[in-house]
Amino acid sequence: MNKLIILILSVLLIVLSVNSNETRWDSSSGSSDTTPGDFDYYLFVQQWIYSYCSESKCIENKEREAFTIHGLWPNDRNNSYPAFCTGPSFDLGEISDLEDQLNVDWISLTEDNDLFWTSEYKKHGTCAVVAGSPISNEHDYFVAGLKLYTQHNLTSALISENIYPSDQDTYESDSISSAINSQFGGQPVMQCDNNKLSTIALCIDKKTLSIMDCPEVDGFDTCSGKVSIPSSSNRL
Repeated sequence: MNKLIILILSVLLIVLSVNSNETRWDSSSGSSDTTPGDFDYYLFVQQWIYSYCSESKCIENKEREAFTIHGLWPNDRNNSYPAFCTGPSFDLGEISDLEDQLNVDWISLTEDNDLFWTSEYKKHGTCAVVAGSPISNEHDYFVAGLKLYTQHNLTSALISENIYPSDQDTYESDSISSAINSQFGGQPVMQCDNNKLSTIALCIDKKTLSIMDCPEVDGFDTCSGKVSIPSSSNRL
């Protein structure tokens, strides 16, 4: 009986890890410091929908050929990061004026969007909110993510460098990174799954919210050689 319980729990853990796009996609551990503002820079993380949905079960009407926001994450140069900081809890009413854009650009691919926003704010946003800083409240946090997304349109940037989504063509991973750097003036970090580009993270100065070169980030820079940017989910 004990073996059966252990087996069931193991399966549940696997299912949860596959179907959630709310966890951090790096191997660094959260800091024990829960003081808002105590970090070095932001990771602005965007995911390529069709790469994610080729590996996980997504809500089909949310799938499209696009990068969308995963999160705006306070991060430290030593590859730790603050999480679940002290401060006001998430209030959906505070961002009601942003919901139309959030429902397009900052979405959960596996569940209701408001649950995703709650999770991202509780874990990461609370650590970003500091009075007198560019992000002084919950509304500022989501506005900052949406503005960064508009300013740094990864799909358009890659197309400008003749890199297109395709189920047949592949590109050198260094060429993709160089294209982003060329367009925005900051070296990104990337993640790939099964030779598919899944994530691009830009590094953002905490004081100016301007792009900067990324330092080494644990769990990123997992792309090498030729990779694809799928134009469909290619489910089996």
